[in-house]
Amino acid sequence: MLLRLSRLVAMAALMLLIALPTGLTTALTAAPASASPAVTTVAAADTPTVTGTLTDLLTGLLAALLGGQTTVPAPTPTAPGASSPAPLPMAINAAYEDKVLTLVNRRRSAAGCGALRSNEKLRRSARTHSVGMAQYGTMTHFLPGEAGLGQRVTFAGYRDWRRLAENIASGFSSPRAVMRAWMASPEHRANILDCRLRHLGVGVVAQGSRLWWTQDFGRR
Repeated sequence: MLLRLSRLVAMAALMLLIALPTGLTTALTAAPASASPAVTTVAAADTPTVTGTLTDLLTGLLAALLGGQTTVPAPTPTAPGASSPAPLPMAINAAYEDKVLTLVNRRRSAAGCGALRSNEKLRRSARTHSVGMAQYGTMTHFLPGEAGLGQRVTFAGYRDWRRLAENIASGFSSPRAVMRAWMASPEHRANILDCRLRHLGVGVVAQGSRLWWTQDFGRR
């Protein structure tokens, strides 16, 4: 999924790119365990309301996981009388996060781009979003009530940014598998090989055997 806009946010499904001079939003969705995408476009007018409420909650859930907690409360049921699902076992996979950064920089080096530096604030933002996707079982850039990318990275402490990009995925079993899927798409490849970007934070959350992936790129 790819998003291009002027410091706005818009909805997409596998990759999000925010670039100050432009205003086009494009969505690209990959199948959960493969890289067979379908391309659609989403108008900037469809931008959801940003509240940040869910972002606060997800930040707390991430802190619990990093503190050693292995489950988080399941989402509250929306239907009257519905029972709440069982807590969802989750874990942060830091080794996979580091491997994705290595693979990204290998690709960038081959393309003549400088290496991205790991940024803990972007990593916090990416991890928080992966926790949210796992929590709600939905691969999206905008969970209901969640802040958009610009607000999310700022909330995580990455301020005064000039350019942002975000890749998300689910259902890929390894860093190499998810990187193959992103690199097979011209839009995703363009983000990964954007020589203007300088920093990267990767968030990988394991939920049972399923992995939820977020890459947050930035430049100040």
